[in-house]
Amino acid sequence: MEDSDVLDELTGVSESDQGEAGSVEITAPDKTDVMAMRELVLDGMSEEDAETLCSLMKEADTKMESLIIYDNFFSCLSDPDDLKWNYFDESGEIQIGWATGDDEQTIQEIMSQEGLTETDYYEKYGNKVVAENKYSAEEFAQLLEEIQGSVLNEALKNDLQQIIDEARLAAETHDVEHAEKLYYLLHDMDYILLNYRLDTEGQYVKDKSTISQYYGVLSVYD
Repeated sequence: MEDSDVLDELTGVSESDQGEAGSVEITAPDKTDVMAMRELVLDGMSEEDAETLCSLMKEADTKMESLIIYDNFFSCLSDPDDLKWNYFDESGEIQIGWATGDDEQTIQEIMSQEGLTETDYYEKYGNKVVAENKYSAEEFAQLLEEIQGSVLNEALKNDLQQIIDEARLAAETHDVEHAEKLYYLLHDMDYILLNYRLDTEGQYVKDKSTISQYYGVLSVYD
């Protein structure tokens, strides 16, 4: 499924709703509206719980954002067997790929000569590429469920539940659609609700196309 199709499903916008340019411009709330909504949805939570929630959303969004910008994350996840799914499946030191000194032509020649599959080749000649991953999808979901218990605003509870569900579905199915949905929710909750970072970190980013995107997927703004 293309990114635009996933976004249509989340926002309820279909191709028949799109204008002459082929897309619908979704206007993000301005900073004043965001700060007012933030105060509303966090009302009744302790300061500690609110800070924990805001920090967790920023941490999770920043991690996915970095993978998307620098590691071609969604393209990798379109393969359900790609090792980058370990970001959802495991925590601690995880394997995210293979490295080899051979170029593609050499790899193909060796595979042909020795009758190896690609997996066989990398297991025999490759070196593991590893990364540190703080939370698996399930661990992240459990943390969020703990914080969700202190949330009084029903719309925010609903949005957090969507994040929990998409994180678990991504891990269970290895379907990139759920990873994409998860990112849209995390991005809007981080930048356009809880932390509003567009005028802070955003001003130092040369290419703002990723962080400045507004997906309009949060029910708190319905």
